Amino acid sequence: MTTSAPLCVGYLRLRLSDDDQTEQQHVAAIAAFAEREGFAVSLVFVEKRWQRTIALHAMTAYCQAQSIRNVIVPTSEHLNHVPMLAGLSKDLLEQDIGGQVWIVAFEEAAPPSQPRAVEDGGVQ
Repeated sequence: MTTSAPLCVGYLRLRLSDDDQTEQQHVAAIAAFAEREGFAVSLVFVEKRWQRTIALHAMTAYCQAQSIRNVIVPTSEHLNHVPMLAGLSKDLLEQDIGGQVWIVAFEEAAPPSQPRAVEDGGVQ
């Protein structure tokens, strides 16, 4: 008996500075993640304009119509560049598709700021 891998879709949002190579790298990362997790990628939706959500809405409708319950994004920033809003967007998308949003790689936290030297025990 052969079982097929569950379908998933990918979603990414390009920045103004992104080029075709960057887009291809994101798509490759989504495909590699899907393979590692045992999914078969149906489509990858690409938001060509950073401030738009046309592809996001099309992807959501596609997932609902095809009963696809898994979405893979390169980083949470592709859902929203504000971390708290990215989390909210992830939660809402999971509700809309009745499934899970998978993040390929989490952004690295900003390095802690270096403490400033205080001379002679004074306060700066």
